[in-house]
Amino acid sequence: MNLKNKIIFIDYEGTLSENPSGKGELGEVTLKELLFDNNFLECKPIKKTQKLLTPLDPKKIYVVGVIDTNFEINQKYKWLKTHYPFILKKNIVFISCNNKKVEVLNNFLLNNNWKKEDVVFIDDKESHLKFTRDEGYDCYNIKDL
Repeated sequence: MNLKNKIIFIDYEGTLSENPSGKGELGEVTLKELLFDNNFLECKPIKKTQKLLTPLDPKKIYVVGVIDTNFEINQKYKWLKTHYPFILKKNIVFISCNNKKVEVLNNFLLNNNWKKEDVVFIDDKESHLKFTRDEGYDCYNIKDL
């Protein structure tokens, strides 16, 4: 797979970073941890992803992450600046869990006159990948890269 000339949309948790508290799925993190702890700052980056993204054009890398609370937004921005300093802040999109990531991709395509064949979506959850594949995008599970 050659990502060099592609526009990359990549998930945050489980794809760029480990899940908060190293506990696996986000659902295992308590509300107190989400609202008051620094779980997102304490996550480790996924080395495989860093190696994959580092040689690519930062203007073509977009992060699409889900947020559950406003508290975590600043932590996630700070964490990304520390572990992926080449990713542009304007290319980071956080959405609520009520939205689908594929809607973000569709809006970017519409607003930038991009073609689906120029876009790659990378995530760790098959549910997100399925919706995006069904829309005709090239998708990969980070575990398969």
